[in-house]
Amino acid sequence: MAKKNITYLFSLLILIFACERKESATEILRKTIESIDTIKTVQFKQQMRRSNPRNIKDTLVRYREMVFTRLISDSIVGVKGHWYMYLSDSIEAVYEDIFDGNRLVRINNPDSLARLYDLVKYPAFKEKHFWSHNTPFGMQYEYKYMLENGEYYGLERLNDTIIEGINCYQIKVLLENQMSLPGFATSLEAYEGLITDTRYYINKETYYPLGVKAETYLSTDPRNKTFIEQHYYDLLFNDPIKEELQYNTSLKSLSGFETIEMKP
Repeated sequence: MAKKNITYLFSLLILIFACERKESATEILRKTIESIDTIKTVQFKQQMRRSNPRNIKDTLVRYREMVFTRLISDSIVGVKGHWYMYLSDSIEAVYEDIFDGNRLVRINNPDSLARLYDLVKYPAFKEKHFWSHNTPFGMQYEYKYMLENGEYYGLERLNDTIIEGINCYQIKVLLENQMSLPGFATSLEAYEGLITDTRYYINKETYYPLGVKAETYLSTDPRNKTFIEQHYYDLLFNDPIKEELQYNTSLKSLSGFETIEMKP
């Protein structure tokens, strides 16, 4: 009888341990990659804080609204997209970027100026990342790259946290002596002494990223850091988008703007 009780207790402990076992950082990133694959369209807002590159003691605050339709064939940002960019508020868009997969229009509203990049007329634009934005699919590409090149990235699951009232996983990614670009431009280049400490905040229920914060510094001068912090909110997934309006890059849509055709 005593032997049966011990066996039962041992089995119960194994079950409790299995239920309480925390998912690893790698497992969470894999599930996040899978979650992003279910997204065809997404609309959301973003608040960004970052170091001013001209004076790192100064902090810039920016707001954006974004509308995306996934474009798997695109290797630049992975979407058809419309970015509305604001300075210190979210009332009037100062800048807009519109990309329909073939043409990119970069609009400066205060100056009534539009720069047009035609990727069909000038396919050389596609040969390098001349332009980039953070998108869910760019982040997905980064996660895949990290997992495929794990010898360079230190992955760690930190304590869970709350972002915009939502329970989130907190994943730390440490990159040392290497420099990397974001999104589809992700690659590694040796840079002795450079350290990038990144935290990803991922919704525990949906496995969708809700924010990121990164600090970069030299090991010889750890107090002199630059940072970027982004939070995503008011997310709307797989809702129909009027593409002819959101991704309109026609010259007719730029009436009243000085339009400059850019060349590679």
